[in-house]
Amino acid sequence: MNLVNLPHPNKYLIVESLDYPNPYDFKVPHRHDYFEIILIKEGIGNQQIDFASTKLQPNSIYTIYPRQIHLLQRNTAQGLLVQFQKNIFEHLFPIQHHQLYFTNPELLLDDRDFQHLYNLVEQILLLNKSPQLTPLSIYKSYSYLQLVLITLIEYKQQNIKTFPNVLPMFLQLISQHIKDKRKVSDYAEILGVSNDKLTTTCKDFLDTTPLKLIHEELLLEIKRLMILNELSLKEIAYELNFDNSANFSNFIKTATALTPSELQQQLLIQLNNSEYF
Repeated sequence: MNLVNLPHPNKYLIVESLDYPNPYDFKVPHRHDYFEIILIKEGIGNQQIDFASTKLQPNSIYTIYPRQIHLLQRNTAQGLLVQFQKNIFEHLFPIQHHQLYFTNPELLLDDRDFQHLYNLVEQILLLNKSPQLTPLSIYKSYSYLQLVLITLIEYKQQNIKTFPNVLPMFLQLISQHIKDKRKVSDYAEILGVSNDKLTTTCKDFLDTTPLKLIHEELLLEIKRLMILNELSLKEIAYELNFDNSANFSNFIKTATALTPSELQQQLLIQLNNSEYF
C-alpha cells in the first residue's frame, strides 16, 4: 500500500475543512506519511484506523500517526483536519513525535474543552489563509499546534502507558541517545528484548524497522542543528559522533539525495522564504 503524501509538500502544517477536496482517493483504506488530527464538531460518520472502526461523534478528536491504515466516511460529519509532517517537531520542543502514538486514537470531550481546542485550530486555519505570512505568524501557528498537542497528550497520558511497552520506550530512547547509539542491538539490550522482538514490534505497529526509525531520528537531529546554524558541518558531524566527514556525507546523501551543504542550504532557504508552513 503506497503512502499518501502531504498535499502541500513545501508546508509543514495544514488545516482544512473536513469536506475539502482530497487530492487522493480517500474512499478506500490508505496510509499517510504525516500526522493527522481530526476534530468532529457535529454530524455523524464512521472512522477506521488500523482496522478498528468507530462511529464519529460530536466533540470527538482522532489522532492518526504516519503509516496507520485509515478510512474516514464523513456522511454528515463537519469539522477540521490538521495535517503536519514529522519535521515540524524540529520547532515544537519539548514535544516529540512518539508522544502522539496513542493506543486509542479517539478522544471525547465536553463542549467547553472541545471548543477550546477547536478555536486554536481555527486560528491556524486563519493564518494559513493569509496571502503573506511573516516568520512570526508561522511560529505563532506552531505555538497554537503545540498547545493542541500538549492538551491531547495530557488527556491521553494513561493511554500512552498502555501502548505496547517496548515501543514507546524504544522511541523515547532513540531521542535521548541518538548522538551515541545507532545500532538496533544497543536499544534491544537496554530494553531487555531480542533484536527480533524489537523488529517485530516496530513492523507490527509502525510498519517499519527499528533501524529506519533510528535513521529518521538521526536525520531529524542533523536538520535541527543545521537550522540553528551555530555549528559548521564538520562540527555537526563531530557532535553526532560520526567517525569522519565522509560517513556523515554518505548518510545524508543516502537519506536525502543531497550533500550536507545542499541540505543545509535548502533548509535555510525554506526558513527564510517562510516555507515551513
